[in-house]
Amino acid sequence: MASIVVAEDDTDIAELLATVLSNEGHTVRTAPTGPAALAAIVEIGPDLVILDHHMPGMSGLDVAGKLRSEGATANIPVIMLSAAAPAAARGLVDVTISKPVRPRHLVEAAAELLAARKSGEAPGHDATTQLVDVERLLAVSDYLSRPAHGAGLNAFAEELTRLTGVPMAAITLVLNDSVAVAGSYGLPRWVTEAGGVPVEWSPDTIVVAEDVPVLISDSLADGEYANTPLFSISGVRSYASVPLNSAEGHVVGTLCVMDDKAGSCTEDTVQVLHSQRAQALSLLSRAG
Repeated sequence: MASIVVAEDDTDIAELLATVLSNEGHTVRTAPTGPAALAAIVEIGPDLVILDHHMPGMSGLDVAGKLRSEGATANIPVIMLSAAAPAAARGLVDVTISKPVRPRHLVEAAAELLAARKSGEAPGHDATTQLVDVERLLAVSDYLSRPAHGAGLNAFAEELTRLTGVPMAAITLVLNDSVAVAGSYGLPRWVTEAGGVPVEWSPDTIVVAEDVPVLISDSLADGEYANTPLFSISGVRSYASVPLNSAEGHVVGTLCVMDDKAGSCTEDTVQVLHSQRAQALSLLSRAG
């Protein structure tokens, strides 16, 4: 089958991932730190690399950047595991998977990337495909057609700012070309008056495309969205967003919070947003 390097500092999780992948016939080498992972990758030249984001020595993002900068490793498929994928990972890894990891999800992602590598296809992201998925758009339209309580959603957004300690919050529904704000608190006036922003201005595109949370600690350091109006004009520096899934599993929108101060959004912020998803969907579903 394939050789795989798994970089994970939690030994229990590393053993679980190794067992799951070994049961699929793969040869797995685990590494507890970023530098150890790089050494293993150089030594064995694996077919696939799986990186935890937070590791001693080097983060998964740092390891991925190093792999992409070297000719011998630049084309190795990479999966990142993270409770909240940093937005910068999108340009460095092929797939991001949320923690806690669902073993079947990991196996399927690994199989897809390995098949693409074997066939000579270049693995990569295509956010547009998910954004324009007809069934997903129908699910979004269903929510948009319901006269949900705007005041209730705005009050919910205000409560999110209290729970997270981050001053701006929004409940969004994501179409193929725009991120529509269904409820908000503290957002810039021009965003609320417009009713949302184009999809290319928002990290919520990643959330929808990959069904994963996104965390930007500092947009100036991250770079991908720093020059878009949501960040450059409004001065947003810190951002966290989690997916809202319909009963059928479609990602219809997001819960997000943001701040003009760097570092306000953390993985704890993401966990708070996760805890509020069910209530947000209930409010979105409620007829007026």
